[in-house]
Amino acid sequence: MSEFEKDVFKIKIDEVNINGEGVGFLQDNIKVCVKNVLPGEVVKVKSIFKKNNFIKAELIEVLESNQNRIKPVCPYFSLCGGCDYQQLKNVDAIKQKKQIFENYFKDIYTKEIEFIDNNKPFEYRNKASFIVKNGKVGFQKEGSNNIVEIENCCIVKPEINKVLSIFRKWLNLTKEENVNHIVIRVLNKKLIITIVCASTIKKVDLLVEKIKECFKDNSFGVYLNFNSSKNKILGDKWKHIYGLKVLEDVFDDVKYSVHPNSFMQINDEVRNILYKSVQEEIKNEVVIEGYSGAGLLSGILCKTAKEVIGVEINKNATENANKLKEENNLTNLQNINGDCKNVLPVLAKKYKSAIFVIDPPRSGCDQNTLQSLKDNYISKVVYVSCNPYTLKQNLRFLSDIFNVEKIKMFNMFPNTSEVETLTVLSRK
Repeated sequence: MSEFEKDVFKIKIDEVNINGEGVGFLQDNIKVCVKNVLPGEVVKVKSIFKKNNFIKAELIEVLESNQNRIKPVCPYFSLCGGCDYQQLKNVDAIKQKKQIFENYFKDIYTKEIEFIDNNKPFEYRNKASFIVKNGKVGFQKEGSNNIVEIENCCIVKPEINKVLSIFRKWLNLTKEENVNHIVIRVLNKKLIITIVCASTIKKVDLLVEKIKECFKDNSFGVYLNFNSSKNKILGDKWKHIYGLKVLEDVFDDVKYSVHPNSFMQINDEVRNILYKSVQEEIKNEVVIEGYSGAGLLSGILCKTAKEVIGVEINKNATENANKLKEENNLTNLQNINGDCKNVLPVLAKKYKSAIFVIDPPRSGCDQNTLQSLKDNYISKVVYVSCNPYTLKQNLRFLSDIFNVEKIKMFNMFPNTSEVETLTVLSRK
């Protein structure tokens, strides 16, 4: 029987790929991918998926360890699937991530990639979404429908863990069955808690009272979000229950607010460094910002740009961006509520000398926008991405017209394989 036909087998890990998976090879060039391992390790694994010459496996035991391996801080590491690098010190994880990304992009960018970190690998996430099912609260195990119950997550801000504890006690007391998720967001030590439910829930006032015992009256808000869809966490129908309606803060003298349905980078400190790096690329030009969210980056760019036009599909986010414009008296900012794939090509034709700043979702930038950047002689593009795979696809599509001048990596998601990337493109 060959190793390919066995359910449990040993394998040596040759490298770690862009997704944080260890990669090894069996005879006949059969590729094996497994998480939570390090280069050079010999491991015992269990096959969980086979197709053609590929096996996805689950780690059973590390037989020969990498010399840099440490004991993970989190007891749920390898169970919930949220972290990839807790078996490494932060400094070693950074070295590994940097090397992986440089190898991944070396066919389109041969210079050294600058890696920016704030040396805070824990308690950095300002938002977490927990699944609620059959009385359990936690994260969904990767590749399954099982719920890993979480008492305390070490990469989220402490306020989130406090609310999680209160919510679990309330759930155990009330036996409420209509809740699907609880989404908790923190900004400047203030919170908005969103209870996602199929229909109205009972005793929500009791939950509010329990949260009041831990937090000040003016430091949190509670929403109900009604959603029965399994395809997304949040639905379109909201009901404000108590307290704050938005979260507010100031960065670089720009006041901004965030609705619970608006996009906001999950690492405040690294986000600030990233946004200042984007600002450094703008010198009194017209800026078209795609996927502009609640408008914080737009407001920062207004300080160095001649004019900024932000485009965002989420209505609540655009409302917050308009509020930001008004509160900060930004006369050189215009916010457009619309789909980037439709609006950005129109703006590319109208503002041919503009700099395009784009920060698309994980799926990458749409083909309509990319083609319009090529067709309308746009001279400079600043591309912010959280997905190296779609970023590389998009850069290849643009490579016949644009040079990659600069790539910077920002450790927005410590202890995971993910990073935020800033790429600067100039027309050839």
